[in-house]
Amino acid sequence: MLTLPSEVFLVFGHRGASAHAHENSVAAFQLAAAQGAHGVELDVRRTADGALIVHHDAAVAGLGPIIEHTAAELRRHQPAIATFDEAMAACEGLIVNVEIKNSPIDPDFDPDDEVAADVISWLHENGWAERVIVSSFNPATVDRARQLSGAVATGQLIDPGADAGQQLVMAYQRGHRALHPHITSLTDSPELASIAGGLDMWLFAWTVDDPEAIRALRDAGITGAITNDPAAAVAALG
Repeated sequence: MLTLPSEVFLVFGHRGASAHAHENSVAAFQLAAAQGAHGVELDVRRTADGALIVHHDAAVAGLGPIIEHTAAELRRHQPAIATFDEAMAACEGLIVNVEIKNSPIDPDFDPDDEVAADVISWLHENGWAERVIVSSFNPATVDRARQLSGAVATGQLIDPGADAGQQLVMAYQRGHRALHPHITSLTDSPELASIAGGLDMWLFAWTVDDPEAIRALRDAGITGAITNDPAAAVAALG
């Protein structure tokens, strides 16, 4: 399972260095590394032919739902769309937070968590199992990933306004290693870092671009921040 460096506040590029490059693209991941990020966050979905691609929204502008098109069709329409293989190759040397997109309101909703199974298999087959955190907003999907592999660290994403303290304890009880709260949840729960430390849990705040906020998170004992601008975050931390 992934281990994180102690006494280091970690900077993760949100969809790569998305403030400076096309989000979730190979270029964005490479730029995040060049800017000094410790890791990146990326989003995984599946295509009509079952391929894993990296894209945040369930649909591609001007084309339609990803699940209704093959990987080749998507690439012809938008060449910057990366396959999961390409994205992970661009992230060599980084920690990767692999977010599996699986909302019941999206057209590609995956109630059987086939994408989670494919992602876990890929990570093991390609030597990434101990270099990632697999996360999702969907609790069932995170739980399924955890059930499929005890070697892969898993994390629960929570929406703004969610009770971070309660969610942290629930994630711990379900065997997860991390909680990814919106920064506003941390503002409302100043004691969360202490609780997480007692449970040996990681806290990654999203999405944080303000330099003062990043320094405040570091000083509060939060594990790291997911930011659109890794260069600015690294500079803010000195």
